Amino acid sequence: MKDVQKKSGVGAIDFFCIGFGAIVGVGWAVSINNWMNSSGGPLPAAAGYIAALVMMIPIALCYCELCSMLPVSGGGMAYAFRAYGDNVSFVSGWAAFGAFITIIPWEAIYVVDILSILIPQLKAGEPLYHLAGSDIYLGHILVGTAISIILYLINRKGVASSATLQKFLCLALVGAGVLAMIFAGIKMDVANFEPMYAHPKGAFHHSFFGGMLSILASAPFFLAGFETIPQGIESAGGNPKSVGKTVVFTVLLSCMFYALLLVTIGGAYPWQKFIGFSSPSAANLFKVVYKGPLGMTLYVLILSGAICGLLTTWNGFMMASSQILMAMSRVSIVPNVLAKQHPKYKTPINALRISLIASLIGPFLGLGLIDSLTTFSAAGYVLSWTITAFCLIRLRKTEPNLERPYKIPGGVATAWFSGIVMLAVFVLLFIPGQPVYMGYKAIVLFACWMLIGVVLFVLDYRQRQKYSKLKRASFLFASMASSSIQMPGFVDEMEDNYRVISFVIPKDTDYAGQTLMELEWGKTQSIFIVKIERGTEMLMLPNGNTKVMVGDRVFAMGLEKMVRRFTVRWDIGGKYTMTTMKDFMGFGETEKQSPLACMELTVHGDEPYVGKPLKFSGIQSEAHCMLIGIERDGDFVMMPDANMEIRVNDILWVVGTDADLQFLAEMSEHNKDEK
Repeated sequence: MKDVQKKSGVGAIDFFCIGFGAIVGVGWAVSINNWMNSSGGPLPAAAGYIAALVMMIPIALCYCELCSMLPVSGGGMAYAFRAYGDNVSFVSGWAAFGAFITIIPWEAIYVVDILSILIPQLKAGEPLYHLAGSDIYLGHILVGTAISIILYLINRKGVASSATLQKFLCLALVGAGVLAMIFAGIKMDVANFEPMYAHPKGAFHHSFFGGMLSILASAPFFLAGFETIPQGIESAGGNPKSVGKTVVFTVLLSCMFYALLLVTIGGAYPWQKFIGFSSPSAANLFKVVYKGPLGMTLYVLILSGAICGLLTTWNGFMMASSQILMAMSRVSIVPNVLAKQHPKYKTPINALRISLIASLIGPFLGLGLIDSLTTFSAAGYVLSWTITAFCLIRLRKTEPNLERPYKIPGGVATAWFSGIVMLAVFVLLFIPGQPVYMGYKAIVLFACWMLIGVVLFVLDYRQRQKYSKLKRASFLFASMASSSIQMPGFVDEMEDNYRVISFVIPKDTDYAGQTLMELEWGKTQSIFIVKIERGTEMLMLPNGNTKVMVGDRVFAMGLEKMVRRFTVRWDIGGKYTMTTMKDFMGFGETEKQSPLACMELTVHGDEPYVGKPLKFSGIQSEAHCMLIGIERDGDFVMMPDANMEIRVNDILWVVGTDADLQFLAEMSEHNKDEK
């Protein structure tokens, strides 16, 4: 992972720009008067975004821990696969993908609409057709298509290329927002906030508090985007802990950004008049409150910032949607063809083409379909976030020893709070009469989207059956190999001498059902079993009492000549694969096939196993590790005999899980301290 980071040059600031740009985008410039109108005023809306922090920060903290623990493409979908398996990961991934892919045409629609304000020629002539009350012009389609292709080509070159563009656009976006706050603040008058709350026609709320809560219905849409950060962490690298913290920082600043804009702009002009402004309302405000060249200059600058905001969101979600689609394809939730990567840039080329298609569709739809798309995507986000919170809780129980560079404050209590709050919001989205009710049309769209996903999920059933869950997990989490283990000095010896053979116990073999101790493969063949896959169960370094069963996939290790002799003397079926130990451990060019790690351990003389033969050393029986070699007086002993005695100054080559290796090291230190 370090090599990837050096190559890409993507750091915490770049990830912040990806996330902040994806979140803030253009919503503040074009929708801020709608926020005021739907919530009953600028102050209920501002309070709503502050309240959204209570909802959003805990889930951002969950992502912070999970993305630092599992720095892979897929985000919440990958966490759900690790915690719950296929079904839950499908729900999480497909819901999130629906939300991501919906934003792309939304941005494409708005960018051509706002560009038409700066370039009226884009609306020249008669419209080609009308759709949902919107006029569709040829200029819109041509510009939208051109920008779509440009963003596709940038994202095809990788996250680093996308992040470079995002950084410049984000600076322009923030500059425009700060400019709007300053000049709106100069014109602020408390009287413009009156009335503090006014019931909007057709709204389900009737109080300041209800208006504040109503913001929570659309807040997930306008605060979504922080998930783009964990989506890009695999491709771009970066310190997992700092990247995780960036997720939280991004959400915090975005909420504050919205709240400050609502207060300053809402106080610069009577808000009940402002809600009638046409889009982009924030830019139009400055032509009214500042007359002459200054007002027009501010109008153009805010409008330019809005366009940059559109492009930051568009760019960020084009990257994120392709990454999550690739992750789902890796575990056969969607067709495997979508996992194909570009031969040069290693980007998900086919998944990016899906994002491109979504971009190209946008200009053909027009503004008439935007509202339903917005609310539909909010349901997808909330559902995915809910599952993510419960993933953290489950993984704390099922994988307590997995390295966590960052741990969420409050532990699982924070995750429980986040999960329950998100679940409540998700349920309320579907209940008529509630402040956050998303409407009948959005419910139908969401149901249809999930139904389409179910059809694809069922159709891909056979593909999932070709590989065990563990094998598919190795595809998804392969990139973690180089970041989770360090390369000890004897790795090159692995390449030259050790081999790992993988085979399935045949149906008609006569040794199925026997224990490893009864088979005596270690004693008679110098072959040692490092892993057994049985259904969805994985047995690492199984003990002598473990039985081998028909259908088990067995991974056996030994010196190359011993492994080849084993394939001749034992019935292991006609199909088997052989790989180097180096590749098996994840130090080579291929994906990591095992959660094992390895280390060198120098014997100083205080260890409890000094002077004992290997079979009585406790290295295997107590620490559950395997000794694969000893370096003694400059000589190398490969696969030492069980009766070989451990001596002072020996360098032991040990293989085991991270937790077991840590236990072995601590066992040695503990004995030293006692002496």
